[in-house]
Amino acid sequence: MAAKIYRYWIAVPSGLEAVALDELREHAPEIQQVEVEPGGRVGQIFFTYKRSPGRLLQLRSAVQCAGLISQMHGVTVGRPGLEYISKRIARCDLTPVQSLAQAQSAAVDPRAFALSATLRGRYRFSAAELTAAVAAVLRDKHGLRRGKGPHLLRLHLQLSGRRALLGLRLGAGVAPSAAVAYCLARLVAMQPGACVLWARRDLGELVALQEAFAPRLLVGVRAHLIAALDHLPLVGARFDYTFSLAGENSAAELAELARVLRAGGIAVVQVADFDHFIALLESEDYPLEVLADLEMRERGRAYRLVVLERLEEEETGLLPLVK
Repeated sequence: MAAKIYRYWIAVPSGLEAVALDELREHAPEIQQVEVEPGGRVGQIFFTYKRSPGRLLQLRSAVQCAGLISQMHGVTVGRPGLEYISKRIARCDLTPVQSLAQAQSAAVDPRAFALSATLRGRYRFSAAELTAAVAAVLRDKHGLRRGKGPHLLRLHLQLSGRRALLGLRLGAGVAPSAAVAYCLARLVAMQPGACVLWARRDLGELVALQEAFAPRLLVGVRAHLIAALDHLPLVGARFDYTFSLAGENSAAELAELARVLRAGGIAVVQVADFDHFIALLESEDYPLEVLADLEMRERGRAYRLVVLERLEEEETGLLPLVK
């Protein structure tokens, strides 16, 4: 029996790895040997899976899924590191790679390849030099040829620190904005038919949210374009969930979120200055309670996601005196 690829990895939104892992376990409960690596631009989840990888292509939180062909440690930053990678790939058995690719589609040409590379760190060779060297190995040692289009071996080489990974890309992947939207909605266990206010940067997230969760009401707000987050033209106590970015006037924005959320509703706020935001929450009498916060990176910057619950307020009034 020919060898098979059982080791995979998925790239997921940074800071939302736990949410993505929860979805992965739901789709593929048989996964084993799970390793989660929080990332800067993206996080990564490595795992062993011995069933059909078709289930992995259904993941909405995975920006990309790949079968792991080779993992190389001890890569140096200079030319010897480049030569080491080339020698290791020259010794790889690509039969399992070709079998996995053809299992995804019978139209795949197992003798043609496309190769991409990402370098995370400083090296004395470029991504172009790395792909040229590895492409020469694939051609001269494995008899493959460069090709174009989707029906070939889509190989990706990732170099980070002293580790290099060679993988076979599976499926088309998910747009980063769609993966973020799905993970944020899954974070709060959003149910279909909810009323949602989405006040974030990427309007592509709105489309993904509509497709994945089918809200009954979905309102998208972009600051200074439709409305300002600190002055929403919306009826109060209307929304089940709000998703927003904290701006310069966080006090007014929090007051507006408290006004438009129903009692028990959830707000997810992406915050750049976490200490200032929490101090503001503690100093003002907002009917909001912090349920959780987690780190998140977006566009190269560090943020915190703060999850708030809208508390139910009691009617205030004077009690009659009993004589």
